[in-house]
Amino acid sequence: MRKGVASLVFGVVFFGKAVAAGAAAPLNFVTEPFPPYTYASQGQAAGPMVDVLRAVCAQLKRACQIEVLPWRRALAMAERGEVHGIFTVSSTAERRQHFHVSAPVIDARYTLFAQAGDDFRLGADRRQLKGRTIGVYGPSGSALALDELMAGVPQVNKSVEPDNTTVLRKLAAGRYGREGLALVNEAVALELIRDESIAGLQAAGTVKQFSYSFGLGRSRFTAEEARRFDAELGALCRSGRTAALLKPYALPASACSRH
Repeated sequence: MRKGVASLVFGVVFFGKAVAAGAAAPLNFVTEPFPPYTYASQGQAAGPMVDVLRAVCAQLKRACQIEVLPWRRALAMAERGEVHGIFTVSSTAERRQHFHVSAPVIDARYTLFAQAGDDFRLGADRRQLKGRTIGVYGPSGSALALDELMAGVPQVNKSVEPDNTTVLRKLAAGRYGREGLALVNEAVALELIRDESIAGLQAAGTVKQFSYSFGLGRSRFTAEEARRFDAELGALCRSGRTAALLKPYALPASACSRH
């Protein structure tokens, strides 16, 4: 199984001129077990975001070191400037306070899930959420999206859980009530439903479409360094290399940046 690893390190890999004497120090990144986007495999960080980052590092001729950690620990380290960057992140005001958020890499969406047989389907009138309990993993982008969804709707209960597996298991077991819902990244939910054999759930409507990026710490990357990173990421996308790297994972590449 590709998850459940608390801390694994993708060893330092040197590219091109980075092995030369006096080469710049490695760029240190942290991520989390977040399949299908990031996970640990055979003692190394793996997944589509990792593959793209490795390719960018090769273009930059820099060594990159990637550590897989629980999200709260990874985020705290990145916000304190103990590492150069973190992923996956979405471009929110909260994230931009601490990070230069890179050009988007992978498109994704937050989807509501309901128990099988529930006739709920998310529509334009958010008042249909009244009286329901909605499970979500937090702190996370999905938790922020749920706050936006619930804004101005009375009597909606939010249940924040330590991980997405707990959210889906509680929903399937009826722990959020007969009309319970869960807000989860759709690709993550489908991966967990398959890998953890969680039955009795169905999609109930898309809440938000967004993209995942790399977060480059403002205390570790100058604006010019972040611009160069983005330029290489954009070039990788326009060359078709990003799409090729994502193809084995059946995940959609974001539109290419013109930086």
